[in-house]
Amino acid sequence: MMNMIKLGKTDQMVSRLALGTWGLGSDFYGEVELQSAIDTLHAAVDCGINLVDTAPNYGNSEEVLGKAMEGIRDKVVLATKCGCLKYPGGSYKLLTPVSMRIQLEESLRRLKTDYIDLYQIHYPDKNSSMAVAYDTMNQFVKEGKIRAWGVCNHTVTEALDAADAGAVSIQLQYSLTKRGIERDILPVSKANNLAVMAYGTLIGGLLSGKYTGPRTIGTTDRRPMFYTEFKEENWPKSEKLIAAVREVAEARGVSMPSVAINWALSSPYVSIALVGAKSPKQAQANVEALSFSLTAEEVAKLNAASF
Repeated sequence: MMNMIKLGKTDQMVSRLALGTWGLGSDFYGEVELQSAIDTLHAAVDCGINLVDTAPNYGNSEEVLGKAMEGIRDKVVLATKCGCLKYPGGSYKLLTPVSMRIQLEESLRRLKTDYIDLYQIHYPDKNSSMAVAYDTMNQFVKEGKIRAWGVCNHTVTEALDAADAGAVSIQLQYSLTKRGIERDILPVSKANNLAVMAYGTLIGGLLSGKYTGPRTIGTTDRRPMFYTEFKEENWPKSEKLIAAVREVAEARGVSMPSVAINWALSSPYVSIALVGAKSPKQAQANVEALSFSLTAEEVAKLNAASF
């Protein structure tokens, strides 16, 4: 039975395990065949996962989801983003009202839907008025284009401003190598009714257990650019963490990813773990994380190996 939770201050009920779809966009984590991507979404939904997260700059993820949701749109709480635009070789941030409207209409077209359940500001834009950006989000809600809005990668001050303006959620990178936010923005977010969506829990697949050495940046698999734990200079610490997760997993008879996901969800501040999958098997396996609870001793062992 899937664990469900209200999405912040809304009445939308969402699964505590969400499907991240960056990996389905054939952009950052290697190529994925269209039918496999479609099957992955359907497998996740069949397992009870209803919250699905994407973004315009996740390769062709939005187009893939548009095809995959045909006939099951009502079973999906769809989250996408705005404010981070790609160009060959890089990206830039833009949150003017005109740009945000264009971005929203383009996402609706690619996703083949007439509304977004959760529209999120991907990154703050230092060159745009965030107050105006938040007002624009509220206007989209009034128009029925989106049901609710949230933010990602905000500082404490930015998160407080967003919450006051009407945001219902915040996406933050949180894992056994990214625990600094436990001291400030996690408790602040909870206190201000922002549902925390933790991403990067598996550290780009590092804690899947299938990597035995550092990785270099490839043509289609570029995860070391975002997850520096894969780099050679960081590998000794990564290796110790992998060993600790493996030890807990083997003692319990569960998978390594489920241990890492369960660790994130054990935080009193985390509402949702946002976890990617590139195959139906991976989507189904991730759900195992909801079938047990780590003990205090197991959490302490994992925390001791974190960095």
